Amino acid sequence: MPGQIGTAVQFANDPGSVFRDTAIPIIRFILYALQWGFVNILEAALLLTALFAPIAVGLSLLPLQGRPIWAWLTGFISLFGVQLGYNILVGLAAVVLVKSGAELASDVAFLCFLSIFAPVLAVLIAGGGGMAIYNGISANVKGLIDIFSSAIVTATSIALLRRG
Repeated sequence: MPGQIGTAVQFANDPGSVFRDTAIPIIRFILYALQWGFVNILEAALLLTALFAPIAVGLSLLPLQGRPIWAWLTGFISLFGVQLGYNILVGLAAVVLVKSGAELASDVAFLCFLSIFAPVLAVLIAGGGGMAIYNGISANVKGLIDIFSSAIVTATSIALLRRG
């Protein structure tokens, strides 16, 4: 009871202090947890994708419609794009905060950027780049196969003509 009376008096005198003392630590905790979760789930995704490489190579040897190795490679490159983009965004924001001397004033804003905005932006940009890479590869695979098969036929014909 005495704690509640003290909080009520403190709220009447300085409403912002109650918010700073109770809500800000909870908000910081949630934002730290989101940021930690994003970084670690990205690392886990990279590890799992790397572990699936042999499966993608094996499936690419089967006579399937598409080549799973290209989809795997595109996904792996996209994940690295997310990691790189996130690290660049966080680094740039940290440099701006340090150079401006606003480390304490923008603590929660920087945490919001680290845990919400930077991951979303990095994922969207890398996702678009990954789709562009995959579409470019899949559009040109048929042409590359035709070129390689023509080259093999030509080389075989030349070798047979020299033999005979």
